[in-house]
Amino acid sequence: MSAPPALRFATFNIRNGRAFDGFDSWPLRRGATAAAVAALDADVLGLQEVYQFQRRFLARRLPGLRWHGRGRDGGRSGEQCPVAVAHERVAVTESRTRWYGDEPDQPGTRLPGASFPRIATLLRCRDTATATEFQVANTHLDERVDANRASSVRQLAGWLDLSVPTVVLGDFNTTPGAAALRPLTEAGLRLAPVTGGTSHGFTGRTDGRRIDHVYLSAHWTLVDAAVVHERPGGRLPSDHWPVRVIAHL
Repeated sequence: MSAPPALRFATFNIRNGRAFDGFDSWPLRRGATAAAVAALDADVLGLQEVYQFQRRFLARRLPGLRWHGRGRDGGRSGEQCPVAVAHERVAVTESRTRWYGDEPDQPGTRLPGASFPRIATLLRCRDTATATEFQVANTHLDERVDANRASSVRQLAGWLDLSVPTVVLGDFNTTPGAAALRPLTEAGLRLAPVTGGTSHGFTGRTDGRRIDHVYLSAHWTLVDAAVVHERPGGRLPSDHWPVRVIAHL
């Protein structure tokens, strides 16, 4: 009996398009970013640091994807952690954005000392090839305060329905094994193992900090996991490398 068809998941911090990065600023690299996203060939893609104008550009370049998620200031305002799905393979049955803090359904909510509101995009999905239901979370955690990362992960773990197959994607701003990430592993999720770093600050190095992760529930059988080093046309698409995971139920 053949195995069910695998699904391809990816997480990618594409670097916010309002940052002035000189030769690596968004208008000069956006074509390379779109090409790198296309090369991932993901059925489910979680992006971080996405403004609406970046999402709009990628949606035009990648018409096979359908986009979900709100900005951290509500609606289309502020950075987003959108999830894009390949519409021919994945049907989204529920989409929700939540904020870390005391009022998780109030746009703009933030944790004490946080520079910005931080969010998670939560989807319920159906694999059209197998009719299997699964859930996806995509997030980007606090860049400065470890206590806020820990609090966010505890809150995120509580939002998940771990009775169904689950994938958690994101830029966690901390490395594997960090205490802040323990609530995910204690909930039964396992980190997809990859080699090398993901954050490189537009240097292209592959041995930087590994802060972009994919977690899978025990329902999934892992086929492959890797940091992807695409440089379309020789240009760096972001200051992070994406992580791609292939798994089936």
